[in-house]
Amino acid sequence: MQNLKNREIPFNHDTLLQEYSVIDLNASDYVIDVIVNEDPNDKTDYSNINDILDQLYDFKKRRLISDKLEKAKKIVDTTARLTDGQKNEISELMDDSEILMQKNDDHKISEVMDFEKWFELYNPEFIKRENGKQYYFNNFIFDSLVETGPLPGEIGILASASGSGKSTVCTNLINSLIETKVPCMYYSLEMSAVSIMDRLLAKRTQLKYKDIINPSEEDFDMIKGLIEQEKEELTKNNYFRFSEDSSLSLATLRKQIMKFQADVGSKYCIVVLDLLSMITDFTKFQNGANSAFGIEVAINKLSSIAKELGIHIVGVLQMNRSKEAAVTPHCIDDLIRLKPSIADIKNAGAWVERGRYVLTCFRQKYYAERYLPKEEYADMEDRIEISLVKVNNGELDTMEAMFVGEYFDVLPIEVPGQDLSSQDDAFTN
Repeated sequence: MQNLKNREIPFNHDTLLQEYSVIDLNASDYVIDVIVNEDPNDKTDYSNINDILDQLYDFKKRRLISDKLEKAKKIVDTTARLTDGQKNEISELMDDSEILMQKNDDHKISEVMDFEKWFELYNPEFIKRENGKQYYFNNFIFDSLVETGPLPGEIGILASASGSGKSTVCTNLINSLIETKVPCMYYSLEMSAVSIMDRLLAKRTQLKYKDIINPSEEDFDMIKGLIEQEKEELTKNNYFRFSEDSSLSLATLRKQIMKFQADVGSKYCIVVLDLLSMITDFTKFQNGANSAFGIEVAINKLSSIAKELGIHIVGVLQMNRSKEAAVTPHCIDDLIRLKPSIADIKNAGAWVERGRYVLTCFRQKYYAERYLPKEEYADMEDRIEISLVKVNNGELDTMEAMFVGEYFDVLPIEVPGQDLSSQDDAFTN
């Protein structure tokens, strides 16, 4: 239609049919009749509108695939030697083409429901809650703060400044999911596989992290034996996958999640992305004038993956250091001024737009060790404060836990008369 308008050709059934033939749309006469009919009193039955959209959408899809493949071919044909960046670009173009080939229902017209239809959709989901809510993190921190649990189709954000404990909180979440055999994928895009395993083993064996990475000669066999025991236990768990792919794209992520779902026979799983900002779809936008817009486009794409695949995603983000540059604490009471907020995430609006909840971590002792004389914090407990600073359903809240850095562990704070022997198990349903 646009082509005809640009060439100032009269718009009618014959000219439209001819143009369809030129661009190989292969639309039927019925489609053309519907499009050219401008009679406002027309009573034609449009019940087959989705069939019409199928034909139009298929052409659009084929054109998009062709454009991406042509772009990939052009890079290959015009380059003497492919750089890593060009290889990644080609890979993303091929991944996007594959996704386009698989998508079929993006254009479907959704039904507008009356209350009867709405309750037909709602009631089966409500009945599933007969024994309580369905979805749990099985972790005392996340289940205490995120009231709705890790619902499928949603994204949550965990953010803090470097050194404030987000990686330790993340490791404890992963361990909780491993222990309770909740299908889980953990992507460590910043730290290596060896470093993450060192931390996980410190948590699980209660061996000091420094002894694992630098074992003494006399303790080596003992430590090796404990690690072998953990290996034997963990390799029995088929509900977990790990990746350290620093060149991960959203298209590749989607394919890997689908494969994992098929492998474990479960649609639902929790995917932890640490750091979310290192996924290639985000990195190419972070320094330009349109960085916020680009990040928002990519986070919307990630949200679509969560909804399409029925999974829950936890994205880990790094706070910027603007607050640390602006605040110099001179005593313990000043440390609270370094506590982060959503605003401390660069391009926060774009990052948290699709996040159903946002958690932040803060450790006063970390900053005390950096800024204050040792005698001022010698008796200070190392507590980590986890705050729910955004939530779509529920109330904002904060909790404290004990931070045990040498074991990469986070423990509930003991309350007199309270049994803490099985805190995480208390949330298992």
